[in-house]
Amino acid sequence: LLIHLTSTAILKDIVVIKPQWLINALGKVICDGNLHTDKDEFKRVGLEEDRKRTFEKGLASRDFLEYVWKGSQVDFFLDLMQRTMLLSKWIFSKNELYLIPSLLEDYLVEKETIKGRRCVIDFSNNFLPIGVFQRLLCLCVAHSVRGNENESDHNELIMEPSLHKNYATIEFEPGFKVHLLQDEEAQTITIFVRNDEFAGKCLRIVQAMLRKVNHDVMGSGLNWEIYLDDVVADELRSLREAQEENASPWFSCRENKHNVKTSVTPAAENIDLAGFLDSL
Repeated sequence: LLIHLTSTAILKDIVVIKPQWLINALGKVICDGNLHTDKDEFKRVGLEEDRKRTFEKGLASRDFLEYVWKGSQVDFFLDLMQRTMLLSKWIFSKNELYLIPSLLEDYLVEKETIKGRRCVIDFSNNFLPIGVFQRLLCLCVAHSVRGNENESDHNELIMEPSLHKNYATIEFEPGFKVHLLQDEEAQTITIFVRNDEFAGKCLRIVQAMLRKVNHDVMGSGLNWEIYLDDVVADELRSLREAQEENASPWFSCRENKHNVKTSVTPAAENIDLAGFLDSL
């Protein structure tokens, strides 16, 4: 079995002839840090805090990754993990950090305090595989990072995301804040939009991200239904019903309902990750 990825210049340069090599390398990062890392070893080399931050907050430093990969093919592994949505750049710190959502540990318990218009992505007719929510977080943070880079010359920067194993608060652009909540028992991911002005845009972005995860990582095997808050009836309505009724705030005369796609277009299937993020 040969693996040759071509989405970036770095990935093009390497052909993997032993997939176990990849598995072993990724397993040095995506693992239970308490069981599979030597705390004393990292303390001796001055990376004790880096190790702790990695396995408690899901934020790995470049120094930590260089060490566990022994300085070999680090850029390749970083590109691979970004391309497969296992990792995202984290620019909300002075240090060079990378977010690895699968390493987040703490859960949000007080779910009733979350406010906003709900967009419920329901996988219960099939199932919600492990890793889908984490990859969605990766894409959301990557989109936020791009927004922050675009706003870097202005006074108003984007807030640092707040992340938990099952919950996140992320700002895509100034004033455009969303909350994401995974309910493993109900097999749902719920997006809460705080500002009605961005509801339609949020719906388009989240749908595009789900399609990207489904096509690029899940072999197009995911199936889901979407339900949206009906602000008049104070209940959830199906996406189709909301489209047909041009329901506010998800659809309006300014937000053409036909712009919300329900399938992957041929052009979107093969678009690289950077191009995809630029298109949102």
